[in-house]
Amino acid sequence: MAQNYHKKSSSATKRQNGQRSGGFPVFLSGFVLGIIACQLLPYLLKAENTKSGSDNHGTEVEAPAAPDFQFPNLLKGEEINIPRTDNNPSKNTNASYLLQVGSFKNKDDAERLRIKLLLLNLPVFTEAFKTSSGSKLHRVLAGPFGNSKESSMARRKLMENDLDSLLLKRNNN
Repeated sequence: MAQNYHKKSSSATKRQNGQRSGGFPVFLSGFVLGIIACQLLPYLLKAENTKSGSDNHGTEVEAPAAPDFQFPNLLKGEEINIPRTDNNPSKNTNASYLLQVGSFKNKDDAERLRIKLLLLNLPVFTEAFKTSSGSKLHRVLAGPFGNSKESSMARRKLMENDLDSLLLKRNNN
């Protein structure tokens, strides 16, 4: 059965009969109330803070706990003891120079760095060793270099590529 959907509802006729109310007066009143609330809110918050401060009745506020630095204790078992060598300035012709560029627990990380250094045209190899605590590390070493001049040129190339290195001197006995 067909229906006439064009019929006006009773609420629509009431609006037409009475004056049409717009949304502007509602917006304006909300805007004014918002401004008043923003002006009064800081004063109300200050009043609450002074009330909570006066509730202490002269008792002292607890000082924050001192920080607990655990860093020195975390690495005590991971120390690597490096044997002391002679500090004699005499030239040793059987000595070679190496640059340690990295030390990794994961062998794949060491290999990635080794490949990166090979692309810089440096002689590179990896070396596995055990620490005093028994864990296994993989060193990435550049060299060997015959003298300190060659090692300093390689070190400069590493620094240009944002890589730090540690100079090692080994006896070739």
